[in-house]
Amino acid sequence: MTQINRRHFLQAAAAASLVAPTATLAQPKRSAFGSAAQIEFFRKDPRYREALLRYCDVIVPMNDLKWEAIRHKREGFDFSGADELIGFARKAGKGLRGHALVWGDALPAWAKEMKTAAEAERELVHHIETVVDRYKGVIASWDVVNEVIAHDPLAGAGAMRDTIWMRLLGPGYIETAFRTAARVDPTAKLVLNDYDFESPDPRTRARRAEAIKIIRRLKDKGIPIHTIGFQAHLYGEREIDGPGLQQFCLDLSKLDVGTVVTELDVIDWRFPPEPDARDRAAANLVQSFLSAMSLINRPEAIITWGMSDANSWVTTTFKRDDKRANRPLPLDVNYKPKAMMKVIEQFTNVKA
Repeated sequence: MTQINRRHFLQAAAAASLVAPTATLAQPKRSAFGSAAQIEFFRKDPRYREALLRYCDVIVPMNDLKWEAIRHKREGFDFSGADELIGFARKAGKGLRGHALVWGDALPAWAKEMKTAAEAERELVHHIETVVDRYKGVIASWDVVNEVIAHDPLAGAGAMRDTIWMRLLGPGYIETAFRTAARVDPTAKLVLNDYDFESPDPRTRARRAEAIKIIRRLKDKGIPIHTIGFQAHLYGEREIDGPGLQQFCLDLSKLDVGTVVTELDVIDWRFPPEPDARDRAAANLVQSFLSAMSLINRPEAIITWGMSDANSWVTTTFKRDDKRANRPLPLDVNYKPKAMMKVIEQFTNVKA
């Protein structure tokens, strides 16, 4: 069992009071470990490929299964980038996750110009049928829908994220997506992937509640949903809501829905400047998050959004005021393990 410090022990004790006597805490098996892979770095840097081979049980094409990557034109599909990464993973005996069948962003221009519900549903179904069928039996888990919950369900604009799919099809597009994916590959695990489930504030609690509502609607209609994806882009300045996460995972377990960490990294723009101190702070944050996530049932996998600080969206999106380089991932710019990787070792099969 993973060792936890006193604070985590107290959180665990609090959560235990929420669990029915027959529930099982702290599952003994470890989570698979993996990383999203970006094709540009994969092609040009042998260290990038070596890190995927050395550390990962699971590989996720980061961008190459998104609409804008494979649907340049309405007619036809371009699977070249996805096939390259998937071929690499299969040759190495790695598992695969698919990201993402439906998202309101990363769409080609023609998709943003759809006008009618009939057109949107036709393209949605056609896309899922084509992509899932191509990788049937190869990709074991799909982010069927990505970021469907409003950033702030309490803001008064509705609980669902404003996207082309929501505007043309309403919330029923989620049901259509899951139903279609399940029909094409009944063996795949189907995931609702979203962000901001881990903070102790009303907005985050509302997001968790909305996720439960979506799952119940799907379950009530007999539509398969197997897992919730926690993106887990962890902000250094935000506390981890251990009890809230544990309760959420318990509620999911009662609905027979598992968990997977899909995009783990640490947004360190508010952390101290000194690299070692920053790495320790990031590791502590990840420790708090994964301890809370693993108390009820371990996540099926823990996936980082990249492996090395040399290749992260955080470095361009959340630049530090002191101009120092961000350190958001388990390996540094030289692909050496950091304190975060030692934490990940506690929960997964990875050995640094």
